[in-house]
Amino acid sequence: MPANNLHNFISLLESEGELSRISVSVDPVQEVAAITDQICKQPGGGQALLFEHPAGGHFPVATNLFGSPARICRALGIADLSELTVRLRSLLGQVTDPDFKSFDRQITALPEFSLFAPNACDATDPALIPMAPPNLLHFPFLQSWPGDGTASGQSRYITLPQVFTADPDGGTQNCGIYRVQLRGEREAAIQWKAGSGAARHAELYRRAGKAMPVAIVLGGDPATLFSAMFPLPGELDELTFAGFLRGAPLDTVSCRSVPLRVPMGVEVVIEGYVEPGDTVIEGPFGNHTGFYAAEAPAALMRVTSISHRQDAVIPATVVGPPPMEDCWMAKAWERLLLAFLHKLIPSITDIHFPFESVFHQSAIISLENPQPGMVRNVSAQLWALPWFAVARVLLFVSADSEPVDISRAAWRTFNVTDFTDDIIHDRATDRIAVDATGCRLPRLEVKHSAETAALVARRWKEYKL
Repeated sequence: MPANNLHNFISLLESEGELSRISVSVDPVQEVAAITDQICKQPGGGQALLFEHPAGGHFPVATNLFGSPARICRALGIADLSELTVRLRSLLGQVTDPDFKSFDRQITALPEFSLFAPNACDATDPALIPMAPPNLLHFPFLQSWPGDGTASGQSRYITLPQVFTADPDGGTQNCGIYRVQLRGEREAAIQWKAGSGAARHAELYRRAGKAMPVAIVLGGDPATLFSAMFPLPGELDELTFAGFLRGAPLDTVSCRSVPLRVPMGVEVVIEGYVEPGDTVIEGPFGNHTGFYAAEAPAALMRVTSISHRQDAVIPATVVGPPPMEDCWMAKAWERLLLAFLHKLIPSITDIHFPFESVFHQSAIISLENPQPGMVRNVSAQLWALPWFAVARVLLFVSADSEPVDISRAAWRTFNVTDFTDDIIHDRATDRIAVDATGCRLPRLEVKHSAETAALVARRWKEYKL
């Protein structure tokens, strides 16, 4: 069974020897991040960490909770990440004539998917205590890197926020993960990207001349965090998708000061409003590329209410040069994306996001029975999807060259690619597709026969190697 809240998940990890407690005082300004960074670089992603006494804070901080495939599986209640592909493929099998422009509506219309729509309770969460007065500085939010926030002198960030917004008509809410910079006791800057759900809602409120309600949630069921992180098709409801991931609908409750609903069982809820056009300069911010994202305008949120569990734990993540926790989290999206892609482009049989591509949407893609010209066609289809709109490099291999990993893909690239004909350069956007399928080659790839491989497997113990 999946863990239904952060406390249960932490207890589960500790019982399985996957959690280390740090009992000494540790500074949330850079020290927590430096420790976490070193642990993330260990083989397999290292342990989850619980900093019990962050300096100047009243609550523990948990990092690297999802920094391994095993812990992601524990969080989602599955035995292997491949189960995500199988489950989503089964659901998408009910969609006829898939079309990406209406993919979200096609999925929403499925009776099986609607079973996971959240249950609504009109009351607030009784486990949450209102903070009077609200004070963001009461929490041990992190500064990860020395240059973070130097444009404004505001260096600390909420790094795993689930940001809830809705359109002015009160339709389906959006939940996304955007970086949130503390600006004082009752102000925060939210850096949502153009085209995101929150950005669309903010534009609608700007046109209406109204302040937009916002709720920032920390913790809760891990399925909600993953659903918020995933770039789901269109406006597919994140809470319903979280219900699909966890195998049961979420329970939602009312906020105290804004007309929004949030999941029950979370650690902290921060509520407030963003006035139309009210922005501040946020950044720089050290991100997964290993460099700082430049300072830029961000929406200014004015806090109206904060509530929290008495024993709240603050979840946080540290991003930087890979491998880091977010690299492993992206593997869950990779397995779900495979199901989406296979439905839209059936010739795609697998996909792999190397850690080295640092989330630039570059990928290694396996094609079934590749033919000359297929890579050009498929790469054009992928570049038309928002998932790959800014993918710097798409590297295509044949499905029979499994396993798909960066080492084997590089080997094939150097050995089977014709660098005159097999490099497809989209000069308008400077994107590249590489045909490393070998489909133009007249020779067969060197492989042991299936009979020999089976013989060696049977006799391996006899060899005493």
